[in-house]
Amino acid sequence: MLPQAILCDRDGTLIEDEHFLHHPEQIRWIPGVLEKLREWKQQGIQIFVITNQSGVARGYFGTEAVEAVHAQLQQDVEQHGGEIAQFYYCPHHPQGSISGYNDPCNCRKPAPGMFLAVLEEHHLQPNRCWVVGDRLRDLEPGIELGMKAFLVETGYGLQAKQELKGKSYRELVTVISSLAYLFDLDRRGDGVRGRRGEELVT
Repeated sequence: MLPQAILCDRDGTLIEDEHFLHHPEQIRWIPGVLEKLREWKQQGIQIFVITNQSGVARGYFGTEAVEAVHAQLQQDVEQHGGEIAQFYYCPHHPQGSISGYNDPCNCRKPAPGMFLAVLEEHHLQPNRCWVVGDRLRDLEPGIELGMKAFLVETGYGLQAKQELKGKSYRELVTVISSLAYLFDLDRRGDGVRGRRGEELVT
């Protein structure tokens, strides 16, 4: 069964992880991702981007820079026939230097705040959603809520793959080489090749 929605991390999952990316010119899409986003739109799957952006709290850039990057990402996606339903980002960090952004929050992953907002605002069922990221903290809120989880090997994914071995939830995570291969549809209806806890074969 296809998911209602896929909740994607941004840096290292959709695009290359640049150090505190804050300008549209820094965007480099991971190969095959734009084409996959188009495919998902054609299949009626909603895509949400869920990202920590602590550079705001640290004073490296403002929220307007984050929004400019997201506007460019949306433009790129639409030019390739896809669509991002909505971007969610957490600008906080407890060690930040900017007042108002260095307070404790419930949105910075692995806290579940952004995930709960997606579910509530878009009337989604967690067991009909998938979560994708290159760090375990990207996946943990979704796993706790009952989402199917996929760890990509792009970005920090290879390091996270090693960390996964020591986690109690490791059997609930499927490791794939890239979001571009999240699922090449299995025409038998399963949607995913491979079993949870194993590398996806494409």
